[in-house]
Amino acid sequence: MENKIFFLLTLIGSIILFLGIIIALILLLMERKADWSDYDSYILSLFWGPGVCFNAEQNKEKCFEQLDKLNINKSFIIHGLWPTYASGDLFDTCNQDEIKLNFEKEYEKNLSKIWPGLNLSDNERWNEEYNKHGYCYIKRLRNSPEKNYKKYFDKTTEMFTKKLEYIQLMDHILPDTPQGLNKFNKEKFKYFLYDSTFNLDPSTYSLRCEENKETNSMMLNEIWFKYDFDFNKTSNIQLFDNCPERFDIYFRDENRIPVWKKYDFYVMTVFWPISNCLEQGKECYKIIKEKELNIMTIHGLWPSFPNNIIPQWCNLDVNVEINNSTKDMEDYWINTYKKANKDFWNHEYNKHGYCYNQRMNKSTDNYLIYFNKTLELYKKHNLKNIMKEVYPGLLPGINQLNKTLLKEQLKKSRGNYTYAITCLAYQEQYYLYEIKLILDLNFSNNIQPDWKTGDDCPEIFYAELLDKPEGPKKQAETLYKEYNMYFFTVLWPSTSCRKKGYQCYQRIKKLERNIFTIHGLWPNLRNGTIIQDYCNGPNDIEIEIKDESLLEFMNGYYAGGYHSNEYFWGHEYNKHGYCFNKRNGYDVNNYELYFQKIKDMYTEGRFGNLFLDFFKKEKIDVIPGDMAINRTKFEIYFNERGVSKDKYLMVCENITDEKNITHPHISEMRIRYDLDFNLLRNETDKSEFDCPEIFYAEFLEEKE
Repeated sequence: MENKIFFLLTLIGSIILFLGIIIALILLLMERKADWSDYDSYILSLFWGPGVCFNAEQNKEKCFEQLDKLNINKSFIIHGLWPTYASGDLFDTCNQDEIKLNFEKEYEKNLSKIWPGLNLSDNERWNEEYNKHGYCYIKRLRNSPEKNYKKYFDKTTEMFTKKLEYIQLMDHILPDTPQGLNKFNKEKFKYFLYDSTFNLDPSTYSLRCEENKETNSMMLNEIWFKYDFDFNKTSNIQLFDNCPERFDIYFRDENRIPVWKKYDFYVMTVFWPISNCLEQGKECYKIIKEKELNIMTIHGLWPSFPNNIIPQWCNLDVNVEINNSTKDMEDYWINTYKKANKDFWNHEYNKHGYCYNQRMNKSTDNYLIYFNKTLELYKKHNLKNIMKEVYPGLLPGINQLNKTLLKEQLKKSRGNYTYAITCLAYQEQYYLYEIKLILDLNFSNNIQPDWKTGDDCPEIFYAELLDKPEGPKKQAETLYKEYNMYFFTVLWPSTSCRKKGYQCYQRIKKLERNIFTIHGLWPNLRNGTIIQDYCNGPNDIEIEIKDESLLEFMNGYYAGGYHSNEYFWGHEYNKHGYCFNKRNGYDVNNYELYFQKIKDMYTEGRFGNLFLDFFKKEKIDVIPGDMAINRTKFEIYFNERGVSKDKYLMVCENITDEKNITHPHISEMRIRYDLDFNLLRNETDKSEFDCPEIFYAEFLEEKE
């Protein structure tokens, strides 16, 4: 009996020992040790100085004194550059045996301006960051960590100072946030970061907050920017925000005055809603047809500053929800996007109207005060019927307008008020988008010379007028007989996304990277005129591709960057493909014939990899970011492929980058064909959008 008990106890002990060893091994594997030889990514961690000092449990006053002394209350400052893994695992301390740093006085002085210790001494902060992180970086360079530590600080400061957004970010996107604690909605804050000139993709950084016991709230403490091993921004590090949906940001600058106290004038803005439909397509046209909207509709009443500066957002916290409306709002304040009118009203009130109510000393919850004032101005100045009054002879279809004459007629018919006109660029033409009436704070015309707002239409531009719903589709009966050539058009998707934004990038990142994708096959005229009318009206035929092979191809190489693929295909078929089918005697409902022709032309022409193959021939490595392309060299390459430079048009758009530098970026290539699909020589002058000798293309990171 005793032997059995002894055996049982021994067995239990062995099992416990075995489980202990297994658990220890698991914990050991889970704990990522600092191994300088295999990390693959970096985090550039930047402190928001005022937030760090406000949260500091020790040396708080010393921390604020340093912020004031260095005059860095409004910029981010360096926390550190951290070697890490794409899995998101952060290192433990790289060096257990602390190395003491010794810098020259002038180097220390310059370093402390952008990398101060705040609640620590400067040297304590630098020693901590170097021994915890920098040591691994220097070891990876195969340098001596004891002698070459300065290289870590040089690299980190270089990354910080060459990126303007790191220094100017808060002052740029939130110039009017008052001193003290301010509540922010996370989604809106990320919108600011993306909507600024810096275009910060939310997938390339992580917002980090800390709990403040005094306020019992989470406060922004730092932002972690993600970089790959070659120091290119990346979204491939698995780090996530720890800030909640609503958090605080602390500002320390007594000169910050709330925007509602200091704006100078108003811009009363109305849409020509039909122009929205050029890109939005079917649903937009459907809304306008149902309401017979050949009128100007309301965009909004915008508090403004001189020189075309409009506050980014008046309400920084969670949106005030619009739950009530008036009949006039439903009739004249229309959302032509697929979303409900309420979404548009929410946007306009929280971005602009919230300031108006504050300035008028009215409750910010009483949003109808703002909407009613805007509608009052809309009616007083008869903005609804501007186009009918100024251009009574407008006909259904595309109409050419003159900017100078339009402004003269506006002043002549409406008194001495100042107007601005903005346009939307679409397929090498400019279309009327908005008309803006500038008003002083008393809503009269006593304005100042520098009270300017967007006024970007060229001298000649266009406006589309729709037939009434029961009107004839005259284009469909005649247009297909008129064209005498084709443009086969491929586009460079990332150029579109520079203007379309984050959602567009998210779409194209799912596709094969860095290729030309299909825009369409366009019936056209040899004299260079782009046919703007729809062959079949606005998207009357809905597209449903049933051929699985064709559908797979189109999803991969004929993808809408901003809209759904089905919408994009419907737009292209009803605008262009309907004419192709009708001209060739095909059933106009058999749209797959048109798309199959496009597939054949794209694959036979090998248009997708044009730039990748060109760089390969030139022995140039493709790296993520904007790459310069020599047009003459590209033309020589394309000519070797059988397409001479007089057979196509290269279309560029001017894009302003994060450093406020503007470069021409490739937007599209249009290859000319005759009606038998033989290459066709260009008989016209170059377009004003033609690419110059040196132009650029943005390349994305390749998918793993």
